[in-house]
Amino acid sequence: MVFFSTRDAARFDAKTAFAATFLRVAALASTLVTLILAASIVSWQVAERILYGQWNSFTISRVLALAGLDEAPSMQAATGIQMMFDWSLELPASGFLLAVAAILIGFSVFAAIVEEQFSKK
Repeated sequence: MVFFSTRDAARFDAKTAFAATFLRVAALASTLVTLILAASIVSWQVAERILYGQWNSFTISRVLALAGLDEAPSMQAATGIQMMFDWSLELPASGFLLAVAAILIGFSVFAAIVEEQFSKK
């Protein structure tokens, strides 16, 4: 166990509270941006449904292809892990973004608890 003097412990608590505040603000800002991206994808899908009467899924692989990060086709047959990776790329991008936003909100809640704990003195 490490023992700090009262002065050192107060500095440690202040630094921890500042780091928790920074994490909370950064997580909330990232959540906002992520939710805006998810809302834009869902609104595009709804507009496609209204205009053309067909729901077009916007997959993660399509997002990566639009960003120029699509992989070159390989000549080998897909097995095991590669099949799971390919399957995960076919998930909806909006669902993935909503899951990321939920994780970021969890980080923000955790940071708020830590901030409250270390800012009380």
